[in-house]
Amino acid sequence: MSDCTSKIKTAIDYHERTEHRLPDRFAASLGYLDWETQPEPFRIYEGAECFQLPLCEPLNATEPSWEETRSNTPIPPSSFDKNTFSQLLYDSLAISAWKKSGPSSWALRCNPSSGNLHPTEAYVLTGPIAGLSSQPALLHYAASDHAVEALRWLDPNVFSDFCQQLPTHAFVLGLSSIVWREAWKYGERAFRYCMHDVGHAIQAIAGAARILGWRVRRIEGLTADQMDRLLALDGRDGPEAEHADVLLAIEPLPAQADDPVHLALPDNLLSGMCPPAFGTPNRLSAEHHAWPVLAEVEEATRDSGLPYGDPDAERLGISSESQAASPSARMLVRRRRSAVDFDGSSGMTSEQLYRMLSTLVPALTPTLWTAFPHRPRVHPVVYLHRIEGLEPGLAVLVRNRAHEPDLHAAFSRMQQWEKPLNCPDALPLYRLLSVDTREMGYLLHCYQGIAADGALVVSMIASFDDGFQSFGAPVWRYLHWEAGAIGQLLYLEAEALELSATGIGCFFDQGIHDLLGLEGGRFRMLYGTAIGRAVHDPRIQTLPAYRRRA
Repeated sequence: MSDCTSKIKTAIDYHERTEHRLPDRFAASLGYLDWETQPEPFRIYEGAECFQLPLCEPLNATEPSWEETRSNTPIPPSSFDKNTFSQLLYDSLAISAWKKSGPSSWALRCNPSSGNLHPTEAYVLTGPIAGLSSQPALLHYAASDHAVEALRWLDPNVFSDFCQQLPTHAFVLGLSSIVWREAWKYGERAFRYCMHDVGHAIQAIAGAARILGWRVRRIEGLTADQMDRLLALDGRDGPEAEHADVLLAIEPLPAQADDPVHLALPDNLLSGMCPPAFGTPNRLSAEHHAWPVLAEVEEATRDSGLPYGDPDAERLGISSESQAASPSARMLVRRRRSAVDFDGSSGMTSEQLYRMLSTLVPALTPTLWTAFPHRPRVHPVVYLHRIEGLEPGLAVLVRNRAHEPDLHAAFSRMQQWEKPLNCPDALPLYRLLSVDTREMGYLLHCYQGIAADGALVVSMIASFDDGFQSFGAPVWRYLHWEAGAIGQLLYLEAEALELSATGIGCFFDQGIHDLLGLEGGRFRMLYGTAIGRAVHDPRIQTLPAYRRRA
């Protein structure tokens, strides 16, 4: 068996091993919360020089609306300085509020996370930033105080050589995962959730950049080992190991190109970018529980430096713009919350549904999908619970029209394949079944009432085996990132309707496959999201994100 084939087998075996199965077989975990091993919620680097960033509260009236942000109309780019750099992080990865109930308190962040555990960390490779730093540096973003920690000061000449391959004036933002943060609670299924969270974070960063008139593109060409070295993560072993997932090029002056940024680093340039690092990462837990399979799948799916898919050529020349009123985009991203309960009666109109789903199609909203340049491979199946003007039932949004014949054939148990009433011609949405979907939503999403009590719930179905054969085991990560990105946009669309959303990582994989008639591994369920009107617990207080003044 070749090394590539072995890694693909490891990824698929892990995926199948961590499936939940009806009626009550769940992936391996402790089955309880071991509070003695609960990790610290924030990573800091002890001994590293720390620079606080200005708090950039939304101004509402003078900033782009959500309608402008999701449209294809250019937004004039903001100049790059300490304030706009801070705003990018404040609107994507920062704390958005603190919650308090009795003696307990916990932080919420702009980027969603499974169980609010936040395994995703962010690092920035940037030149001098006026008012912040006078030298190129590797910075770690410390969300706990909306600050950056200097891990390396870089030689200006070496950094200039590094930047030759980047878009003009671009800087690099890297994301990494600490799998232990999820494994503490979720056991073997944790790596799935980490990759969902990376997708949430990528899309949150892309959205925050879009508000500034900037753009985000994925960087390809580097191996995981090279990315680890660039972000000073090499040599991180043991239960709290942290490794790079993705590098993003942030363009304050967007160019015309839509393809990924290709980066090649010869050994001498890579070494020059990696002088000794400052600071020691804090220990997150005093004790740990071992989950060996997590290290195996993480190693098998590490980036090889090769592309993750074929370029998407369908997102040119199609417009979804309208003049509908909408709130400030910054207000939406800052107030985004994960609902824990829905009222069981509120829904949305069919027009609102169609508008929401159009955001998920790169051909219709290309400005939101610049960080995902490849042909879409994740297709939401929507359980239509309470949509005014539509019968309850199931529908599928085909985000890549090339997959439509295969999806139609694969959904072998579905009775219909037709456009819903008044669905726009440009929106590739097809009704599959007319039936009350509330009970099946509840049952298939681990008996969770939130999957039945809202307007809808979504099951994200991915083109699975074909991607492995073409692009290798790392594509497993990309599929989960894509699903997480879809979930992030559903959160924001729900907020724009004054509703709420919540990601659902607990579902019965095979039960959903059986419902749709999926056989083999060509298409598989990856992630879920429910949307409805949240019921708020009056015992929980909401406190400001940061206690210091702006």
